[in-house]
Amino acid sequence: MQISKQCLMGMLLFSSCLSQAATQESKPETLLYISPLEYNHSVRLLSPYYDYWFEQGPLVEPIALKALKNQADAVNLCKANETADTIIRLKPRIFYNPQMRVYHSKLEATVYSGNGEIIGQYAGEAQQQGFASFDNATKYHLKKVYGLAMKDLMSKISLQPTVQSNESTNPSQAANPPTGVQPGKSVSLAKLPCSLIGAQTEPVFNFY
Repeated sequence: MQISKQCLMGMLLFSSCLSQAATQESKPETLLYISPLEYNHSVRLLSPYYDYWFEQGPLVEPIALKALKNQADAVNLCKANETADTIIRLKPRIFYNPQMRVYHSKLEATVYSGNGEIIGQYAGEAQQQGFASFDNATKYHLKKVYGLAMKDLMSKISLQPTVQSNESTNPSQAANPPTGVQPGKSVSLAKLPCSLIGAQTEPVFNFY
């Protein structure tokens, strides 16, 4: 039985679409979680002449996403109950020393695998000289110090979305690990929802 040219082209096109879909589905995904408190709870920078109130979330979010996208294949922000191979919980901290006129920033990151295990915990810190004054000038210094802290954090953090340690791997899996996976490692097939990260209790007050 002969297959027409059009039918053959259609089968090849269908096969190509399936291959692309499988590649997209297997692509590791990373989600960045920043607590809603960082968007709704204002932080106060004390100054002898001018107190500045702001929310950390809107400032830290674009800085963190840009830095993470340089290392991970696909990074998005947790907004509801999305799932991913890896979720990074980021906690920003800020303190201003009015006497020394120095901004101190710390970004604490906890990396979770798809099954909810903690892969690692990291912290990036930075300092930035500057006055705490009106809106534009203060925002400039805040963005600068958060950016430096994120740069320090990214020098320590390691993202391996689909691979995690698993000491319980059976001997047959250890002897014949999947392609691209080192012996003693296993591929995580679970997808962690953002709601499980957000359900954890956390303090309202900001301590550097």
